[in-house]
Amino acid sequence: MKRPTKQQLKNWLAAPHPVENLREIIRRSPTTPLLLDAVRKEIPDITGIPELTYTLYREFERNGVRGNYENPYFLKRAKLTRAVLEYIMGQAQMLDHIHDLAWNICEETSWVLPAHEEQGPRYWEIEPPHVRAETFGAHTALTREPDAIDLFAAETGAALAETVYLLGDELLPEVRQRIRHEVQRRIFKPYLAYARGHWWFKGALNWNGVCNGSIGLAFLRLENNLETLAEALALVLEGFEAYIATGFEADGGSIEGVGYWDYGLMYYITVAELLREITGGELDLLAQPRLKDIASYPVGMALAAPDRFINYGDATERQHLAVGVVNRLVERTGVDELRALFVPLDRDKRFGFNPISKLPVIMRHAAWWDETQATPDLEPHDFYLPDSGVIKFTGQTTDGRQVILSAKAGHNGGHHSHTDVATFILNVGGESLIPDAGRGLYSKQYFREQRYDNIFNNSYSHNVPRFDGALQAADLEFGGAQRFYGTIIEQGERDDSKTVVIDFDKAYNLPALTHARRILELDKHTGVVELVDTFECSETLTIEEAFVSWYTITPDGSMARIEGDHNAVELVVMEPAGVRFEVESLEAACRENKVIPAPGEKSTSQGHGTGILTRLTVTLPVNTTHFRMRITPQ
Repeated sequence: MKRPTKQQLKNWLAAPHPVENLREIIRRSPTTPLLLDAVRKEIPDITGIPELTYTLYREFERNGVRGNYENPYFLKRAKLTRAVLEYIMGQAQMLDHIHDLAWNICEETSWVLPAHEEQGPRYWEIEPPHVRAETFGAHTALTREPDAIDLFAAETGAALAETVYLLGDELLPEVRQRIRHEVQRRIFKPYLAYARGHWWFKGALNWNGVCNGSIGLAFLRLENNLETLAEALALVLEGFEAYIATGFEADGGSIEGVGYWDYGLMYYITVAELLREITGGELDLLAQPRLKDIASYPVGMALAAPDRFINYGDATERQHLAVGVVNRLVERTGVDELRALFVPLDRDKRFGFNPISKLPVIMRHAAWWDETQATPDLEPHDFYLPDSGVIKFTGQTTDGRQVILSAKAGHNGGHHSHTDVATFILNVGGESLIPDAGRGLYSKQYFREQRYDNIFNNSYSHNVPRFDGALQAADLEFGGAQRFYGTIIEQGERDDSKTVVIDFDKAYNLPALTHARRILELDKHTGVVELVDTFECSETLTIEEAFVSWYTITPDGSMARIEGDHNAVELVVMEPAGVRFEVESLEAACRENKVIPAPGEKSTSQGHGTGILTRLTVTLPVNTTHFRMRITPQ
């Protein structure tokens, strides 16, 4: 699709077609009462405004902790969402709460989270990259006029702009004016002034879709000057073009995982549909053929409907899609299977403050999805993304339980990636008995040079070998140069078996490792998996094979049993003979990453399995070139 010129945008904006009455659709939607009940459970008290202090803001800089500032930040915005939804549904007394919450958000010194501070224009050109060498002085993001826009500053601007749009003149004039002033100062001016200097502007990641989309929505709701609005939208569309072209692989996959797929598309879809209405269908971003492949990605990555997904990198196994905007994607692309992944509101699930804080997204949950509509069943099927380097095979046990085997090649330099080339997931009967361990705790170190010191990010917690104790290599920078990689050289089905072959020696920075190949074979009728690793080395390397699980592992010589809640597998080393399995508890790393919460705390990491992560290893005899293991569902 050719990007429109600024003059074309001005012509459309000068004579816009009617757009949907979002407030009236929300008010009449059968989903809204159900959604409101769910929001009330999460935000039971609308009174009181969470306090954001200077000390809380600076806590991240001092000790790397994010949650103590972020939790009240998102709770305040979640309260605004609930108040606006209540008001639309006839609770007139909510207006004072809306005024107070919106005003208080406008009073905040910065909308940018501490974890994203000092990521302003030309951020990636700083030497040394991404890291301050000294502590803050007097001239900081808290003392100068805003120049940086992060995900949540952009979303805050969109939420306030949408509040003005939904309530209109029912908001007091000085509150409307204050919102306009602060969005102009914190979002519009930095966006227009620095434009392409924002590091995320044409980034190949979710930040592009969220920031450009949120800002585009705010401009469409608040900007009255035709020339300025056309200029802003021209920039938004330029960023969007890069997002769709580079934020997803050629096969439609996202190396960031299903959660970030969902997040990045939320505001892209919202703005795309608003522009389609304004232009009478002449500008239709969702009509691009590529969107169908992108829409199919979560369906292929599903482990079990509606909320379990293959979770390589920083993705989480449990993920709830933004139902309203994703349903609009279904309607526009025809990928109806996506609806099988919608989590019903009557389930015992918690939104969390962050999802509810996304006011425009919650409003479209009400407006764009009928919660009373039945969702289809998810039909299991194989899935292969050659460019993303991900494959999924489906089969079943002899007694009919579903078995899913997934493996990945790819590279160790992508956004939110781990050093995990050739790792695999084995899910039996809905339980990932051999899982991807998932992400660690998002902290100051997590997205800096120390990122791969974290066990959850490096290959120590993944189902891959070590050579002389060496882990797979990572690029020095988060989102780097793809120097360390693996390749799916063969995949397919023959008779009763489905097989993938991965070469992965290039994932290690080890000249002595001249070749490493992994073959995974699934018997589709029994669920039995056979793993074969072969190695060629120019000098002697000690090889340790490793596998992880959240469930109980019982080793017994060259055999081991992994016992889930309802399923189990038996691992047997077929070659070489005489080796023994050993187990290591990773409890300390789990506690450090708050996968296991302290007493009275809630885990800050989503999607992990039960229990403590355990590492199962077997050290191969010297000069072994061949390892074969059978995994049998019990």
